[in-house]
Amino acid sequence: MKWDSIETFFLDMDGTLLDLAYDNYFWHEHIPYLYAKKNNITFKSAKKEFEKKYKEKQNTIEWYSIDYWSDILKIDLAAELIITKNRINIFPGVTEFLLKLKKHNIQILLLTNCPRKMLNVKLTQTKLWGYFDKIISSQDFGFIKESDIFWSYVDKEVIYNKEKTIFIDDNQDVLKYAIRNGIKNVIAINSPDSNKKNQVIEKYISIDGIDKFNENIINLF
Repeated sequence: MKWDSIETFFLDMDGTLLDLAYDNYFWHEHIPYLYAKKNNITFKSAKKEFEKKYKEKQNTIEWYSIDYWSDILKIDLAAELIITKNRINIFPGVTEFLLKLKKHNIQILLLTNCPRKMLNVKLTQTKLWGYFDKIISSQDFGFIKESDIFWSYVDKEVIYNKEKTIFIDDNQDVLKYAIRNGIKNVIAINSPDSNKKNQVIEKYISIDGIDKFNENIINLF
């Protein structure tokens, strides 16, 4: 595959363009802290209670939903997004990468499980508005990227050639579903969270981060 044969890039947001360290902090540190304070219990107890509730909703649209967890916990998480937004960080090389895609007239789509309220804060904070031809949140469809239904909706919403599309995501389950739905040119991100060790990736072509993407990677397809 060559640059001039690529027509479309599908890009994940959290862990691919943005450092997943923020999300891990927000969901696993900040929310338990607020929950502990609200219910007058220890942080350890609050974290244990919340993590149990959170895990029960894994692989569902509710798992990602700010509105759902605000209702369950009786905490205004939309307000907490604003309070913590300075912790949101874009990965090195992302802006340059997006500009390069635009220079090659490549269609750029953001495909994310992030709900719209959180998405809006993140794109505003990182100044990434305007780089994408289309932004799709799984909230729009009611189905997460780790589902066949999500990809069937993408096929209805987007005009693209699967053979000439590259998809980059840090979530290996998402990549599995993308491949299952005909998108063969996928790349995994080794280091989605700057505070953690690289994840183990065996089945997919992988790079440490967007700043490591180059023509040699394209030639592997």
